Amino acid sequence: MSHYEITYIVRPTFEDPQVLELATHFADVAKNNGSETVENEHMGKRRLAYEIKKLREGHYICMKFAGSSDCAKEVVRQMRLHDDVLRALLIKT
Repeated sequence: MSHYEITYIVRPTFEDPQVLELATHFADVAKNNGSETVENEHMGKRRLAYEIKKLREGHYICMKFAGSSDCAKEVVRQMRLHDDVLRALLIKT
């Protein structure tokens, strides 16, 4: 089991309950693929360094979990398939 951290950006048009629902969805994906501990940290709405899909802001979320590399790959794959996630960065800690 390795420890991973995924930071992802969600569309700025989402309200806080929608952002938390999306974060819970990705946490469930991690748990269903064998992750032990999942911790979500909503860092708030911030201005982006550059435009992504003609958007200047986004909700930043940091998800930390312990799991296999296949679990991490599946979570990132699900994020990339989701239209409301602008960017996702996976880091092994």
